[in-house]
Amino acid sequence: MSENNAQDVHAIIGGTGFVGRYLADALRTEKNTRIRLLARNHPDSLPPETEFYPADAVSGKGLKEGLARATVVWYLPGILAETRDQSYEMVHHQGLVNTLSAVDQGSLRHIVHMSAVGTAPNAPSAYHRTKARGEEAIRKSGLPFTIVRPSLVFGTGDRSINQFLELARLFHILPMIGPGTSRVQPIFAGDLAKFCVMISSRPDTQGKIFEVGGPRIYTYRQMMEAIRSSKHLSAPILGAPVGIMMAAAVAQKLLLSRPFLTPDVLRMALADNVPEKNACVADFGMILLGLEAWLEEKEG
Repeated sequence: MSENNAQDVHAIIGGTGFVGRYLADALRTEKNTRIRLLARNHPDSLPPETEFYPADAVSGKGLKEGLARATVVWYLPGILAETRDQSYEMVHHQGLVNTLSAVDQGSLRHIVHMSAVGTAPNAPSAYHRTKARGEEAIRKSGLPFTIVRPSLVFGTGDRSINQFLELARLFHILPMIGPGTSRVQPIFAGDLAKFCVMISSRPDTQGKIFEVGGPRIYTYRQMMEAIRSSKHLSAPILGAPVGIMMAAAVAQKLLLSRPFLTPDVLRMALADNVPEKNACVADFGMILLGLEAWLEEKEG
């Protein structure tokens, strides 16, 4: 497809990741849209009508080429747990700073940054504090931006609900940190992608922060009960004492190159993860897919 003045070029940094794949699918339904996926590693297969550009936001390598003539830029990278070669600061802040420096200001119409509910400079978790530094960088950039803060995101390929399902099948338990009283409002990745496509085409969304979630607020215990009942699992829900989990998290961080459980992940799990106002419904009137409905439709 040749470029022309009427065509939007969407460059998705982190485009081969979990949310990036849903976003690319949603964008393919838009007319006059060209999709570029920017990531460090080439995917095994490319979705239809998409291009791949090798790029690393943290080092800045390949960004200029991938963002050339892009009209809409998406910054999606995020990590739940730090590893020995990737820190929150590198991914959530420095990568975004590099992206802001590399955008083609002659073509850019909109940059959309994927942040998270709970982001604040004084948040308990380093995850949310570094997300806040990224938000500050984009607000000070002078570029036309929108920030989206989702609650927990679920869908094919997620690292949350699917991991709970895997644990239930392998070990016949559903683990829970502490009493499970903290609240969460999980949103389907397909609904998040549709919301993002809507805001990217509207000038009145620029300069704003939108917090989004799904159709229902759960406590973590209620969410585990929903997973168990929707998939007809016999696994008991076991709440582990916070002190024991914290000791295990510290050990994982010290011993494993890619830990699943870290002290920061624990801090996030013990805090509420609910939007102040769900913009999907309040501002855009979306009808959202619930967690139970998705689980019941999901194969396996």
